[in-house]
Amino acid sequence: MKNKEDKLQQLIDHFDIREVIEAYVHACDRADAAALAEVYFDDSWDDHGPFKCNGKQFAVDCTNSLIENWSMCGHLLGQSRIKVTGDSAGAETYLYSTLTREDGDRTMLDTFVGRYIDQFERVDSQWRIRNRRCICDWSGSSPLTEDFTKGRSLFIQGARSQDDLSYEVLGLKRGSSFIVR
Repeated sequence: MKNKEDKLQQLIDHFDIREVIEAYVHACDRADAAALAEVYFDDSWDDHGPFKCNGKQFAVDCTNSLIENWSMCGHLLGQSRIKVTGDSAGAETYLYSTLTREDGDRTMLDTFVGRYIDQFERVDSQWRIRNRRCICDWSGSSPLTEDFTKGRSLFIQGARSQDDLSYEVLGLKRGSSFIVR
């Protein structure tokens, strides 16, 4: 049975690891390669389907692909199951992501449902991804028939850059958005 101090440390570790996972999707959705690279160790590995490479290289390749091939990317995270052992941790996090792209005269909606299977390490009190594998449980594509906001000023438009409103309200610095403090 864990004592209160062990339980408190477990809560802190889970929170810090979840912060890394959330920083990852924020950077990915905003196409921020510098912030995306920050969640990985220099010698990390990411197996993300077509991208199987060092995490820092993945950040560049993924961001370039998102900018070149899709007009929008959005992640919705589900539960994370995290197991911490000292300065190492394993995590499984469910994800639902949507991307839009142009295909001739129509806009396509690509949907991906899967899980991040991560190995984390803590170095100098900072958790980062050591190894990530992206598991596909389901994916699909369908044409979008209508965009009810197109051409109308109904909502503030998101930006795939650090000009996005989230950087301001989260207090994120340009080029460095690893952890919200």
